[in-house]
Amino acid sequence: MKVIVLATNCTSTWILVNALKEDYPDIQVALEQPISRWLLLKRRIGRIGLWKVFGQVLFIIYSTWLRRSCCLQVAALIENAGLYSSKPTSSIVKNFKSVNSDACIRWLAGQDPDAVVINGTRIVSPVVLNCCEAVFLNTHCGITPAYRGVHGGYWALQQGDPENAGVTVHLVDSGIDTGDILYQKVITLDSKDNFFTYPVKQYIAGIPLMRKALKDVAKGTLQCITRDDLPSAIWLHPTLWQYLKDRWRGSVC
Repeated sequence: MKVIVLATNCTSTWILVNALKEDYPDIQVALEQPISRWLLLKRRIGRIGLWKVFGQVLFIIYSTWLRRSCCLQVAALIENAGLYSSKPTSSIVKNFKSVNSDACIRWLAGQDPDAVVINGTRIVSPVVLNCCEAVFLNTHCGITPAYRGVHGGYWALQQGDPENAGVTVHLVDSGIDTGDILYQKVITLDSKDNFFTYPVKQYIAGIPLMRKALKDVAKGTLQCITRDDLPSAIWLHPTLWQYLKDRWRGSVC
C-alpha cells in the first residue's frame, strides 16, 4: 500500500513518519512551509480580538521556558515508547510552500497514493482531498467532537474532564477535526505531566491507532465511530492569565 504524509517540520511528524516507515518502507513526506507569524496574528486578531491574541502571545513567550524545562522528560517519554524523533533521509521528503499549493496537488495526484496521513498542516482544501482516490487520515490530540482545535488534552483537564483527555484518529474532511472517527484512546497522566507532555503522550497513544487505521484501509474494513454522547466544541490557544489561573487552581500543569 502506498502511503503519503502531508506534514510540517516538527517532532510529532518525525515520530509518526519513523513509526509508519516500519510498515511502509516506501513512505513519502510532503513538507509544507510554516505560515508567516504575522499573517497568523493578523487572522487571529480578526477572529477573536486583539486582547485575547495578546494574551496568547504572552503565553507562547512563557511556554518557551516551560518547554525547555521539560525537554528531558519529553525525550524520555519518546525513548521509552520505542519511538524516534530524528528526521529521516531527505530522499523521502519533498518540500512545498503549502499542501494546498498547485505544485503539491499535482505531485500528490501523480503519486496516486492509497492513504494520505495529515500531520500539523493548515486546513487541507477540498481540492487536495479530491485530487486522488486516497483515504485521508489525521491524528488529533483530543477526543472529538468535544475537543476539536488545539491542545485537546489540556482543555479536557481544564474542564475537569480527564476521562476525555486523549487522542483521535479520524477521516479528514474540509472542517476542523470534524471527520468521521475511526479510533480513540484516553491517556494516563500523572503529577509530572504538563502542557508539553500531554501531546507527547497523545501521540504515543495515537500512533498504534493510526497503524490500525492504515491496515483497515489496506483491507477495506474501515469502520467509523459515532459519539453522540459528546458536544461539539473547538478550542484555541490559552492566554497567559488563563493558563496561570488554571495552574493555580490545580486543574492543569
